[in-house]
Amino acid sequence: MRVIIGGIPGVGKTTVLNGLKSSGIRVENYGDVMLSEARERGLVQTRDEIRKLPVQIQKEIQVVAARKLSSLSDVVIDTHFSVVTNSGYLPGLPYSILTILNPHLLISIEADPLEIFERRRRDSDRKRDHDSLEKIRQHLEANRSYGFSYSAFTGAPLLIVLNEDGKADEATRKIADIIGNGGTQ
Repeated sequence: MRVIIGGIPGVGKTTVLNGLKSSGIRVENYGDVMLSEARERGLVQTRDEIRKLPVQIQKEIQVVAARKLSSLSDVVIDTHFSVVTNSGYLPGLPYSILTILNPHLLISIEADPLEIFERRRRDSDRKRDHDSLEKIRQHLEANRSYGFSYSAFTGAPLLIVLNEDGKADEATRKIADIIGNGGTQ
């Protein structure tokens, strides 16, 4: 089964997915695959720089990453359903990418906008945007809208999982249970 999990920066997706890895579930990061390709081309040094590349180059790198990830089965793909660029929201998984990846299940990890705001403020490991609460709300809405669209395009169900502060283990367990049941729980 191929599962795609998306969430906006600061939603706690990495924490939840690290829990999945600890339970033996294979997780591959779409951004890391894209970064590898962008580095090979000499375009960027960090993942946070990818979204500042021209949109056409981002799309080319998305295709290369999708082809690499599509060869894997029984994998969770960690990505963003929507990416904030200088030109506006870019689908993290446009139709052409979805057809390559062919997911069986889509999961959107979400959190309260204020919790996301605080998580971003505390995160010194990444070069995060310091968006207002309203911009965070808009990005959450865009992410969810893209998730529903991806579900409609692929026929894969979309599960929304809330990752509340201090409860990442609950979110991880819910996802692991769904994956363990073949996405049919």
